[in-house]
Amino acid sequence: MQELHDRGFVDTLSLLEKESGFTLEDEPIARFRASILAGNWSEVEQTLSSIGIDCEDTRNAALFAIKKQQFLELLEERKLKQALLILQNELSTLTQDIPQLHRLSSLLMCPSPEELRAAASWDGSEGRSRFHVLESLQSYISPGKMVPVHRMETLFDQAIEWQSEVCERHVVPADHDLYADHVCASSVFPPELLITLRGHTDEVWYVAFSPDGRYLASASRDKTCILWSTKDYSLVYKLEGHDGEVSYLSWSPNSKYLLSASTDKTIRLWEVASGECKRTFAGHEETVSSCKWLDDEERFITGSMDQKILIWSTKSNIIKQISSPRVHDMVISLESGLLLAADNRTSIHVYDLSTLTFLYKLEEPTAIMSLALSSNSRYCLTELRNGSLHMWDLETRTRVRDFSGHIQGSYVIRCTFAGLEDRFVATGSEDGTLFVWNRKTGRLLERLKSHTKSINGCAWSDKAAALATAADDKTICIWPAYHGAPSDMQSKNAAASQQQNESSSSASLADGDDRSMISNVADA
Repeated sequence: MQELHDRGFVDTLSLLEKESGFTLEDEPIARFRASILAGNWSEVEQTLSSIGIDCEDTRNAALFAIKKQQFLELLEERKLKQALLILQNELSTLTQDIPQLHRLSSLLMCPSPEELRAAASWDGSEGRSRFHVLESLQSYISPGKMVPVHRMETLFDQAIEWQSEVCERHVVPADHDLYADHVCASSVFPPELLITLRGHTDEVWYVAFSPDGRYLASASRDKTCILWSTKDYSLVYKLEGHDGEVSYLSWSPNSKYLLSASTDKTIRLWEVASGECKRTFAGHEETVSSCKWLDDEERFITGSMDQKILIWSTKSNIIKQISSPRVHDMVISLESGLLLAADNRTSIHVYDLSTLTFLYKLEEPTAIMSLALSSNSRYCLTELRNGSLHMWDLETRTRVRDFSGHIQGSYVIRCTFAGLEDRFVATGSEDGTLFVWNRKTGRLLERLKSHTKSINGCAWSDKAAALATAADDKTICIWPAYHGAPSDMQSKNAAASQQQNESSSSASLADGDDRSMISNVADA
């Protein structure tokens, strides 16, 4: 009935009410609605008690909204004396919000209705302002008496959202309706790769998508980084200059710069547009194990095995330093202002990011190999030497989920959150298998085999809608996020296979001799 009313089907609504014996609203509510829309403010005040707005605080809040609208309409009609009386004698008695009263009083100085509407961000009595007042007053009225605005649309939206929420494999946003139950494909990612990237001559240790989704960066034991275009996954630049293995990467928030950290104890700043190294930063005495940008894009923070955490300026040098444990990995939350540093033993040290003041520790049962932070900064993943993967709730400081099944020993394997709203947890395994779990249930959803040697890292991008894995077999595998009906799977996989074949024919691989797997962990 409400939907018919809102869409203007008045005659149809009347007929439905007559035939069904039900009405959209009882008489007091209908009179209340009509009085607001007609601007009959004295009638609106008289009906407040009859519709259940009789508590003093609630009545005062409702009266303030009504009197504010009346005040603005009087100003619009240039009835300044009457408007001033309402402000002084009524509005001022209904609220303790002095700044708001001052803002309202300043509107008395507006020389014209046009300037009034602009200054008050109000569309006037002939606009939608009275409807907005009605909507605001509904929060004080029982839903059983007055159906909330757009209730049918809200219920439809909630039903669609619920179907997406309970779908364990909902990986990317998709259009769906209520004509049929929502069903995602049986696989989170297609069983076939989009493409395998070949360009490094040794083990690939790290991958990271740019925030804008246009690039993928990879770091290798061969002492180079490579920038790949996610448009066709072609090689854009090979970044050379480090004297040691490159073990960590970090993108600037604007995607214009890339930091690379190395076992040569330095950090390099690369310009993405040109592929040039703009600066080399030296200050650590051992392997730089991690680096992260801060929010101003002119500062970044690094951790090292030399027991130092440093904050750098891209324009100068070290601007802050604290002593720390040997930092094995590090993540930062700009939203909550926290820095989490995993030592080379079993502890996660949590610092205040702005002051680098130590706050508290989280303890794991065995050595921590890597960390990953959820996009909302609430959850932290810890990859452990014993093959366990734990998820911590940083708000409650408790371990809330365990994931298992993969093989993890003495080598660093970097896990990641993935999918729509971080619905999945993904990590590699020393047998070359990618594991994907549902974050909320902990249920294992996928075992995807693509690499021939240990997977060292995973990276997810919402913008690129893909998951990348890097491995000791010198390759990077791209798994496209899949969403759709199961019947659509064949055509999507066929397109992916065609693209992989075309790209593989033009890609070059500089293979060296097979080498035994070595740890990319700096020994304590």
